[in-house]
Amino acid sequence: MAQTYVIGRVTADLELKTSINRNPYVRFDIVENIGSREHSRTQYLQICAMGDDAERLVRARVKKGSLIWISGSLELEVYTRRDGVTTDKRLKVLLDNWGFIPVGTDKAASKALDSKSSESLEEIPMVIDGERETLPD
Repeated sequence: MAQTYVIGRVTADLELKTSINRNPYVRFDIVENIGSREHSRTQYLQICAMGDDAERLVRARVKKGSLIWISGSLELEVYTRRDGVTTDKRLKVLLDNWGFIPVGTDKAASKALDSKSSESLEEIPMVIDGERETLPD
């Protein structure tokens, strides 16, 4: 199995379901952008999470538009489309771990922090060396 790490946005709100064996699971898609500028394209991956991982995703309020990272086992899955006839393939990731990606910063807070940083640097006296013991020979 191939291990993969993906950063992408969730395409729909999550819905916790229960399998026939009464195990909780959630299945959802994320979209990632590959390439840059004129060579940019999107890729969709289906994510499958089971048990505690599925419950943790729902409790953390992962929803449509959430930017998350995923690690897991990558599989190429053959499936039948909704028309019941046509078969197709999709990339599926069996989730091992995940987390939110922090988005944006508070510009006012970072500006205040920058100004405090420069002020505090001016207040620090520049003392080079001082009284030190000599090193042993």
